[in-house]
Amino acid sequence: MEKQCGHCARPFSCAQAAECWCGAVKLDQAQLAWVKQKFHDCLCPSCLAAVAAGTLYNKETP
Repeated sequence: MEKQCGHCARPFSCAQAAECWCGAVKLDQAQLAWVKQKFHDCLCPSCLAAVAAGTLYNKETP
């Protein structure tokens, strides 16, 4: 399924299943909660990787 990133608005593919590419991205509990709070839907591979690396996610920013 094609989706649009909730952060950068780029299109990307989503499998909407356990085998989706996003399952390989490791987020801690705080990062996962932050994504769920800030965005209505999925993020693209680049933005989700930025959250995992800490460059998009900031613990100090609710």
